[in-house]
Amino acid sequence: MFSEFLKRYRYLFVVFLIGIVTSCDNAQNHIELGDKLVLEDKLDKAIEEYKRAIELDENVAETYYKLGDIYYKKDMLEDAAKEFRKAIELRPDYIEANKKLSETYNKIGVPDDKLLIYTRAVERDPKDSEARIKLGIFYQQLKRMDLAFEQYRKVLEYDPYNASAHYNLGVAYQDLNLLEKAITCYEKSIELKPGYERVHYNLGIAYIAMDEYDKALKELKKANELKPDNKDTYCNLGLVYYLKGMSDEAINNINKALEIDPEMADAHYYLGVIYASKNMFKEAIEENKKVIVANPDYANAHFNLGTLYHKQGLLDEAIDEYDKTVSIDRGFADAYFNKGKVLEAMGKKADARDEFEKYRMVKKTGRGSPSLLEFDAKFTGAMERKDAFLKQAKEAQALKEGAGTTTE
Repeated sequence: MFSEFLKRYRYLFVVFLIGIVTSCDNAQNHIELGDKLVLEDKLDKAIEEYKRAIELDENVAETYYKLGDIYYKKDMLEDAAKEFRKAIELRPDYIEANKKLSETYNKIGVPDDKLLIYTRAVERDPKDSEARIKLGIFYQQLKRMDLAFEQYRKVLEYDPYNASAHYNLGVAYQDLNLLEKAITCYEKSIELKPGYERVHYNLGIAYIAMDEYDKALKELKKANELKPDNKDTYCNLGLVYYLKGMSDEAINNINKALEIDPEMADAHYYLGVIYASKNMFKEAIEENKKVIVANPDYANAHFNLGTLYHKQGLLDEAIDEYDKTVSIDRGFADAYFNKGKVLEAMGKKADARDEFEKYRMVKKTGRGSPSLLEFDAKFTGAMERKDAFLKQAKEAQALKEGAGTTTE
């Protein structure tokens, strides 16, 4: 937060002075002038203003939408489609831009996109359950959960025994972490259609999140029975076995996932977690390196690799991994804290205090990523419980309390 403040305001006076000379030549002024010209039906001049606004700020989706809308009115359809696509790239959940792009493609003669197809199907037959469910899934992909819920619930109003509607309603609840409601929907879907493999799988994932591991194991086994050799099912079976303290079964199932997909990042990550809990640090390091090869932006793997180096006294390597963690996710609070502990061990007290302050500010603002110190207490157990990392977690709590922050 503090660094963002400095970046934004360090040139305050220079910007202020330039602003006087340029008469506040900013994007918003051109957008407002363009809007005024549209109302006056001076479309060519409005185009010039919107283009100027884009030159000044190319990250405003609404400007591209307004420019596309003018092109559409002028029957410049290829140009309109181009601008609507730019708006959607910046805001994938931009419903108006998606609809307008559909209309443009339809006018050009390009086959209708999904939104238009499903919308028209529902308009033709309001009780077309398949079309409504597909429309709900489409809205869900755009993160328009209100519209997704509306479609699923409408189906269940006239078709309460539709297993697919119950399932997709459950997925929507699970996306919002409303796990009890999601489980109720999944159980109803299974009651109506017992052989629905994906429902058993999702139900198992929901039970993992609620720490009900026996129920999770039952559902994931059923999913594997209905659809054998699914790498995600094997990977999550491995996770559940690990959480139940059954490391050998966990490794066996995760290796089955890796037989199907040798580059599966999550599988290598969980193996690294298990090896670390068994104090097999060399193997844990290798697994986390494989995660990063498969997915260089896997922040948790960088953090865990940092903690492993930290444990072994490889302090420069640990700092490098903590830095990579926060470059991927600046809200990863514990990376700042652990880096502070490394710097403290290196005798760099002032630099350490800076990292502890970053940690405190991230936690205070509630922006912290799911903590891997907390994650490891739950998922990797021994790695953090048997050594100084447990002490670090306690020190972190003391630091928060000393600063007067609220415990999450």
